Amino acid sequence: MSDPVRLSNPSRYALLAVILVASFLLKLNHLGHRSLKPLDESFHAIVAANLLKHPLTPTLNDGPTIPIEQGDWYNAGIWLHKPPLALWQIAGSYALFGVNPFALRLPSAILATLSVLFTFLIGRRLFDDVAGLMAAALQAFNPALTMLVHGYVFSDHVDVSLLFWTELSIYFLLRAMATKNLTGWVICGIAQGLAFLSKTYPALIVTGLAGVLWVLPGRRISLKFFIAFVVATIATILPWTIWALMHWPDLFIDENLGILKHLTQDVEGWSAPWDRVLFDYWARVFHIYYPAIICAAAIAFVRLQKSRDANLWILMAWAMGVLVPNLLATSKPMIATLVGWPAMWLLLGWLVSQAVRGDRLALGVWVVSMFYPLLLKSSDFAAMPFSSTAPMGQALHEHSWVIWGTLICLAGGWALSQFKIGRWEVIVASLAMIFLSLRWFPSDAPRGYINTAWQATQLDREFPNFEKLGEFARTLPANVVLLVEEHDKLDNKLIQFVADRTCYPVAQGQIENFKQKIIDAGGVPYLVSAAAKPLPIVFEDQVEHRTLYSFEPSREK
Repeated sequence: MSDPVRLSNPSRYALLAVILVASFLLKLNHLGHRSLKPLDESFHAIVAANLLKHPLTPTLNDGPTIPIEQGDWYNAGIWLHKPPLALWQIAGSYALFGVNPFALRLPSAILATLSVLFTFLIGRRLFDDVAGLMAAALQAFNPALTMLVHGYVFSDHVDVSLLFWTELSIYFLLRAMATKNLTGWVICGIAQGLAFLSKTYPALIVTGLAGVLWVLPGRRISLKFFIAFVVATIATILPWTIWALMHWPDLFIDENLGILKHLTQDVEGWSAPWDRVLFDYWARVFHIYYPAIICAAAIAFVRLQKSRDANLWILMAWAMGVLVPNLLATSKPMIATLVGWPAMWLLLGWLVSQAVRGDRLALGVWVVSMFYPLLLKSSDFAAMPFSSTAPMGQALHEHSWVIWGTLICLAGGWALSQFKIGRWEVIVASLAMIFLSLRWFPSDAPRGYINTAWQATQLDREFPNFEKLGEFARTLPANVVLLVEEHDKLDNKLIQFVADRTCYPVAQGQIENFKQKIIDAGGVPYLVSAAAKPLPIVFEDQVEHRTLYSFEPSREK
């Protein structure tokens, strides 16, 4: 193998700075749009705001509450459906900038950008500058991550926080292995613990990678260092775990068992066959570069059969350690593989690095894969209607371009490698890659990678936001509870964020029952509806056509 490609310090840091600054500015565009998404952004926004009042008691409904069924985290008082770290980060942003949508999403924009930095550092440590910069650029302008930052994909900041702390932990894992420094292992464990406090079990991919390092020839980990890593992880997780078990033992245990149910049960309708992940979710996540990424993974897998390249083993273990459990699990949320995405971008970075070093097959595949997307249509990337009863093979059939693209790129790349190729092919592939990122045609061709990410910042940024209704509700006593006849699912949570009052969704036949339960709990019930009611009107929202009614006949408008 030829020497790693190292750029001069000014060139390396200049390119990295451009990527990071441009990525952050992209994410800042319309970051404060007022339309919260019902799942999961509105829940995180509410719980984080309540944490400002009592940082160690995460609540969803913070005022008078009524009994709910076990597992109904949509209407809970104490809210342990997600660990607290990401919500604490949002609360810290609220403390600095006020409780508003911009402050809600700013931590995501910051951590998503910093995760790009650590992708570069991981790629540079595993391979070289080219691999790190290529992967960093792909991650920096990824449309799916941009949508995650802007709240359009659940679970927004919770997953961004998981991604950042996991990548930080992986970086220090690799660094600690190289330096044999105890401090590095401790930081690695702390970062894994913080990732766990963001979204629990997916963070343990770092422990899996440590296990791979344990068995790789020449990479055996000192028992002392491994114990330090484990102890640091447990010490980070333990204080919150003990606190939650002491105060809400049944709820804490139930929520943690609920996470594990994803492996064997259909949780909230997310059951899907394995091809849904590979041929629907990932086709949209990796977009026009997906066939190139699959080709890179295929070439890496074949070469690992003959090679003892420990760094490539680590990268493949990272990618497969995330992907395989999600393929086998019964419930498959789209974002569940997030912590494995950087590994896939790094695989493409590795392929490009090999091509730049003169690897003819890698260069051939890279060239062909940069031209294949010109054959595609925008409809090829369309999301499939989600159904937990979707048959096996449907996603593969709908997005068969992935298979054809992979075969064409591998075969075409092999054919091209039979000829004498060199520097000009590198230039051609580089220009084609930039073209695929920037192009913006008014045709049926798929839009460029960066343009697609830009479009993600232009989505519903105004309504519904119930701002006027919320402003008025905040003038009511703190024990007011809003019963919301919903026009759309989870309207009540969008109202709750701006109103800072407990909300419950109700149907027409439930109103009287809920009203009495709230009175019994010491609350004062009000009704929010788009329909005319024979009740005193307290407030009318002329913009979003909601009326606030009182159940007290003496209440004046």
